[in-house]
Amino acid sequence: MILMKAHILDVYPTKAQFKSGEQIDIVIKFENTSHLPIDGLRYVAELVFGDQVIAVDKAPIELAAKTTMQRLVCFPSREAIFDGLGIDVRLYAGDRCVQEFSGAVDVVTDWRKSMRYGFLSDFYSEDIHDRQDLESLNKLHINLIQFYDWMYRHDELLPPADEFTDLMGRPVRLDAVREKIKACHLFGMKAMAYGAVYAASGEFYDQHPDWALYNSAGNVIDFIGIFRIMNIEERSPWHHHIIDQYRRAITQLDFDGIHMDTYGFPKTGFSRLDGKSKYIRLEEHFAKLINNTRLVLASVKEEISLIFNNVGNWPVDVTAPAEQDAIYIEVWKPYERYHHLRELIRWAKNWGPGKPVILAAYLSPFREEPAERTHLAEASALLLTAVIISGGGYHLLHGEKNGVLTQGYYVDHSKVSDSFMREIRNYNDFMIRYANHFYDDTYQDISMTHTDGDNLEYTFEGFNYSTYGESGKVWVTIKENREFRTINFINLIGVANDKWNEGKEKPSTTGPFIVRMQIDQEVDTLYYATPDQNMGRPQHLPYSIESGDRGKVLVVEIPVIFIWSLLVVRLN
Repeated sequence: MILMKAHILDVYPTKAQFKSGEQIDIVIKFENTSHLPIDGLRYVAELVFGDQVIAVDKAPIELAAKTTMQRLVCFPSREAIFDGLGIDVRLYAGDRCVQEFSGAVDVVTDWRKSMRYGFLSDFYSEDIHDRQDLESLNKLHINLIQFYDWMYRHDELLPPADEFTDLMGRPVRLDAVREKIKACHLFGMKAMAYGAVYAASGEFYDQHPDWALYNSAGNVIDFIGIFRIMNIEERSPWHHHIIDQYRRAITQLDFDGIHMDTYGFPKTGFSRLDGKSKYIRLEEHFAKLINNTRLVLASVKEEISLIFNNVGNWPVDVTAPAEQDAIYIEVWKPYERYHHLRELIRWAKNWGPGKPVILAAYLSPFREEPAERTHLAEASALLLTAVIISGGGYHLLHGEKNGVLTQGYYVDHSKVSDSFMREIRNYNDFMIRYANHFYDDTYQDISMTHTDGDNLEYTFEGFNYSTYGESGKVWVTIKENREFRTINFINLIGVANDKWNEGKEKPSTTGPFIVRMQIDQEVDTLYYATPDQNMGRPQHLPYSIESGDRGKVLVVEIPVIFIWSLLVVRLN
């Protein structure tokens, strides 16, 4: 019974992401809740790529009474362009395994290969020496942090003093901002300074009315009664003013890049430069602003990052090819259904090949659902996470400590429970562990061409399925490249509708069911995994090869689907 008091409390990497060739450091946290010391224990830690163990560390441990202990495991470096890896730890008492615990880590040549976005919005006195927020985000593998509303004014980013009140009336400490930037770098994260591209205070506008944009009625364009919208075209002094503000933020605070925010409005306006009215279509000027910002900032810092906010997916076709590092889309209606998110990701990848796609899809149920219905918001978050990741995108949702975004003003984020954060960690670990299957651009989505109707390359038996995210069915996403075939299963059985920003009951567990796929090569390995069970560890399933009218058919039984599952088949 004493042995039951000893357990693994946590497993996580020391950094959000490791560089190719860098030693991979993992923390294993043990706990003994007994009043007696416990010896005779040992752990075995494995680094796993797909279903293959690539490194092992093991050692005996002793736990003092009523204590926690951390063990740093140093796995050898791995050379990789972009590899997601699992971490599986088993705790033994003698020859008996008493617990298994898992995590994940990734290795990249360039952090831009995989950009997981989070946020910080609290820069108060108590935040100066507090690192719980970044420790929490590190465990979610967030490697890119947006510093939201850190600045003095939108037109004057750096404050006249370390303590100031921002334009929204909120107290901010610049030394808290500095310390958070330093902490980001310790965790291997990039710190991104928020900076709206065209917002100015009323006072700034009064000094420079010719720099502003005006509507067709001749009035300066106003946003929420606080900001005046400025003219971003290259010949406008504002264009160069805001780029210089970005430069000062980089050089004086050591930010790693700029989050270039927009509001989705206005899309057009009139300039009054040189006393002449001129019609302006903003989409014709965003790319030039992005590219000129890159030119200036790259001259003051070697590794600079830019992200531009395409509000409501506008105008992604012209900004995606510009000199920014990711394609960032803030999602609003009419993009309200799950399949709309897949379309956003697919088209963004088409406009900006090779760039990560980040969806800022805020979940209002965490704000709107009463406490007794929090489970509806939690289920919607898990489903939304599964939809975005399995579609090859990244989701901006998490920030601070246990914070989730519910609307566009990040300061007013909501908090979730520690137990739900453990579920989210399992999903993010799953994203990282199997990242090569979610984010490898050599994969082709063949869901609409290789199953259903006359398409017999993939068939399913024993459940209702859909290839485009219908409620009441299991959403199957089929992808292939020359080496792998994968199927993502997202369970929408028992889910009332397919609107992503509404509370959801947890899907009804389904299974077992049969998958059949035509194959032309021999099977090297087949495994199945889910973040909803066994912390995402791969499970080898028995399968058979049958002869059909069109050749060989692989047949495998999927045991169960809770919310999200992945089937991986590697062919010779």
